[in-house]
Amino acid sequence: MKIKKTHPAIMFGDAALAVLVVIALVVCTALFAPMRYAPDDRFFEKGWATDNNGYAKEGADVERLISVRPTPLQIEYSDMGYYSFIHYGMNTFTDREWGTGEEDPAQFNPTKVDTDQWVRVLKESGSQGVIFTVKHHDGFCLWPSAYTEHSIKNSPYMDGKGDIVKQVSDSCKKYGMKFGIYLSPWDMHEETYGTDAYNDFFVNQLTELCTNYGELFAIWFDGAKGEDAPDFEYDLDRYFAVIRELQPNCVIANQGPDVRWIGNEAADTRESEWSVISRGSESAEAIEARSQQNADDTSKLQAVASDAEDVGSREVVLQYKTLAFKPAEADVSIRKGWFYHESEDNTVKSAETLTDMYYRTVGGNAFFLLNVPPNKEGVIAEPDVQALQAFGKQIADDFSKPIENAAVMVGNANDMRQNEQAGALLNGDTSYMFEDNAYILDIDLEKPCTISRVVLQEDLAYSQRIEAFDVYVKTDGYYKKADACTVVGSKKICKLDENRRNPEKAEGIRIVIRQSRSNPVLRSIQLYEKP
Repeated sequence: MKIKKTHPAIMFGDAALAVLVVIALVVCTALFAPMRYAPDDRFFEKGWATDNNGYAKEGADVERLISVRPTPLQIEYSDMGYYSFIHYGMNTFTDREWGTGEEDPAQFNPTKVDTDQWVRVLKESGSQGVIFTVKHHDGFCLWPSAYTEHSIKNSPYMDGKGDIVKQVSDSCKKYGMKFGIYLSPWDMHEETYGTDAYNDFFVNQLTELCTNYGELFAIWFDGAKGEDAPDFEYDLDRYFAVIRELQPNCVIANQGPDVRWIGNEAADTRESEWSVISRGSESAEAIEARSQQNADDTSKLQAVASDAEDVGSREVVLQYKTLAFKPAEADVSIRKGWFYHESEDNTVKSAETLTDMYYRTVGGNAFFLLNVPPNKEGVIAEPDVQALQAFGKQIADDFSKPIENAAVMVGNANDMRQNEQAGALLNGDTSYMFEDNAYILDIDLEKPCTISRVVLQEDLAYSQRIEAFDVYVKTDGYYKKADACTVVGSKKICKLDENRRNPEKAEGIRIVIRQSRSNPVLRSIQLYEKP
């Protein structure tokens, strides 16, 4: 006998089916909805646990790590954030990236150099300073150096009376921008290169630049050297001593003791960008080995090398005897090349791309060094101007609505108390050191609003400490995780509006520091409302 199959709706009736559907929906909602924590939830203590992820918060290893601290100069420099490269010189006119050193100075003949336009456009983009390429590898000097004939003094520009280094310096003063220089140690024109006499030559040129152009905020030394270049050791200690004497407020970057090259020329940063690193890992030899060996050798500079993905975790740095505080600088060109080429007008990076780079670098404990090359005439080309202006506007808009008034509480899962000193973090008035096992900070807003950015800064005078933290948004008395982050350092920017598909109006923010090298010390916390 066949048994006739009966449809569930016939077996149980429409009402019973409806009940089953409702139950299923409730179960699915409970399983897949974002986890929410109420202040009195039984899960509270576990959910807000700050057990440091099992890592030690004290002991000899921890003390060793937090004893590595920046110099006052490095601390001051940490506020720079974003500044600019300008590559301009003989290569602009030969349509090359690397010259040969055999170029005729007569080839350098711009018709309307406008350094005011350069600096004005860069300032509109949000840049804080300019590092100008005063001499590239070809050895051609953009100032009338007394130590070579291969310079602007023998060019048609201003009948040999020009000094573009001075022009850029003056424009920076005019627009309130910091001024620095890039001076290539490798000089393909200078006949003494590869001998001890070259060190004297280089020091003489360095002295000219450190003496005649006002205060320099940075001197940038390239590590690039051609495969056919003589095996020659620069007297870096002597170079650095000259800078320290003549420009005591100047940082020495890349091949220098103050700021390290991030390892690529694509503004790629690590998820955890540490400033406390092994001193030996950033030797001049290591930098040179990872730098370009010829003009076309750019592929390896487009991504962080796999063997350098971690330069600062406890597991890595504690293996080394000598540690140093060296923040990372991420350099990239707005175009494909570093010098202007008309054929690359269609390679100008968009404002969206530049904004993304800004958040990866400045918002990830690194400095953003963006190169913008003027054209043969001597102005920044229109495609670059438009991208820079749109980029600057976007960043300005993102941080146009700061939240200045809120109640701040600090504590742990069982005890949260209002703290006046922690409250001062909103204004950046004073730093705050968290107490043992009290790594939770609540910010309750005066009125609900949509928060798009949360910005944290550590007080680097106490070293870089925070290793992991979470950000929660409070809505209707409940907390939803909005972001999970690693290090803070000079600045960490959390973009909450991107991590939440439909961000609700928040009543407050909760920051839970999950892991830290000793007690965390914050310099400031800033919240920004969505414009």
